[in-house]
Amino acid sequence: MRQLKELEREEKQLNTTEETLISEEKQVRRIKETHEQHFYEARHFFDNLCYQFHKNEQEMFYQSLMDEYSQKSRQVIMQLETDELEIHSRKKKVLNQLEDIGYEKRKLLAEEETNEC
Repeated sequence: MRQLKELEREEKQLNTTEETLISEEKQVRRIKETHEQHFYEARHFFDNLCYQFHKNEQEMFYQSLMDEYSQKSRQVIMQLETDELEIHSRKKKVLNQLEDIGYEKRKLLAEEETNEC
């Protein structure tokens, strides 16, 4: 069985990793929210441009531009969602490891108390 100091060192390291993952999670969420806001604003801008393209009989150009923009935006959102899932998975793994360390620490402390009696 591992020593208490080793468990505490590993626990501290995992807590630091968890804090980093929480920070990354928040950052991805902020980026996603910002992207969605920019997408909304750009979509509004493109809707205003639509009239100009229709008026000048450039509807196909406008449509291809919108399709490309929508595709790129979907790719960004999909990548951000993939990142969120990966971070969540890593965070869950760290939390499980912390739980295991907590169990080992309690078990070690209980054994030490039993040996002292």
